[in-house]
Amino acid sequence: MNHASRHLDPKGTDMRVLFVSSPGIGHLFPLVQLAWSFRTAGHDVVIALAEHTQKAAAAGLEVVDVAPDYSAVKVFEQVAKDNPRFAETVATRPAIDLEEWGVQIAAVNRPLVDRTIALADDFKPDLVVYEQGATVGLLAAARAGVPAIQRNQSAWRTRGMHASIASFLTDLMEKHQVTLPKPSVTIESFPPSLLLEAEPEGWFMRWVPYGGGAVLGDRLPASPPRPEVAITMGTIELQAFGIGAVAPIIAAAAEVDADFVLALGDLDITPLGELPPNMRAVGWTPLHTLLRTCTAVVHHGGGGTVMTAIDAGLPQLLAPDPRDQFQHTAREAVSRRGIGLVSTADKVDADLLRRLIEDESMRTAAREVREEMRALPTPAETVRRLVEHIAN
Repeated sequence: MNHASRHLDPKGTDMRVLFVSSPGIGHLFPLVQLAWSFRTAGHDVVIALAEHTQKAAAAGLEVVDVAPDYSAVKVFEQVAKDNPRFAETVATRPAIDLEEWGVQIAAVNRPLVDRTIALADDFKPDLVVYEQGATVGLLAAARAGVPAIQRNQSAWRTRGMHASIASFLTDLMEKHQVTLPKPSVTIESFPPSLLLEAEPEGWFMRWVPYGGGAVLGDRLPASPPRPEVAITMGTIELQAFGIGAVAPIIAAAAEVDADFVLALGDLDITPLGELPPNMRAVGWTPLHTLLRTCTAVVHHGGGGTVMTAIDAGLPQLLAPDPRDQFQHTAREAVSRRGIGLVSTADKVDADLLRRLIEDESMRTAAREVREEMRALPTPAETVRRLVEHIAN
């Protein structure tokens, strides 16, 4: 079933590149700059995605919806219902080894497999680029008989994660006559100093923030007269655990001599009641745009949010819902590198927020990591290296 990959000229511009993402904006957005770097180098790019296809299309990319009517939250709920022991464990034990999460990540991947494989048959890619949680991307590369490039998320180490996930997908792998390959190259998300003692799994690449476009009005936003702190909790966190999880942070902010911007995307915030006088709410806003005028940021711990805060040179407070154990590696990296604070949403108080705003050592460390990150190869440089690598 595999098609023979064409000989690739490293100076050529005719590669077909299939990008594969898990459902979730935080999984998609770290792929956008790499996808556009392939496009601007002349390559043909298609993205296989579910649930957030319009976000990819809004980035100017061609998208195939490989699981219409997909809902990640419903998948998580079904996994918890079918695997009560797993559900109990993941709410109390930090996610360090993703092999232990195989049952859930496999459930996320399962609805994507058939149409992604069909897309690989139709598109006949020369290369597949997938993000770390999208094991389906490896299966698509196996089906097409082409190299696979993995884009890591946060500081998680892959280890045996894909083998664990594949063990729950053997029926689909047999159906499509594929075995699990290894990636040809892995591209890290975090810079070296945030991996701490962990061994890099592949190449490092500069983080270039992407969160969509924004109309800024008739001029750049002015710097506010006093500190302004962004509060954002990702796109899944509050859907999974309820919007009330952010209430303690709002209550603590009311006691701090600073302004706060509550950026919870398209979620209905009316259950939160009246916001304190020093807080305003905004709808969907690209994070890098929001952070232009901010002093610090409070968030759930997603890898993309961590890196966008670093790009802005800002200290950050990682305060997910206490039941969210999936952000453990990011919390460890931020805390041990000294670029921010860690807590849980229910334990955030005014003193912690004041420290976030006033501690200059964290701001200095954040700027050091920003300079480290900006010295890494850009997505465009990485694409040139990838093309040469697979051509040779």
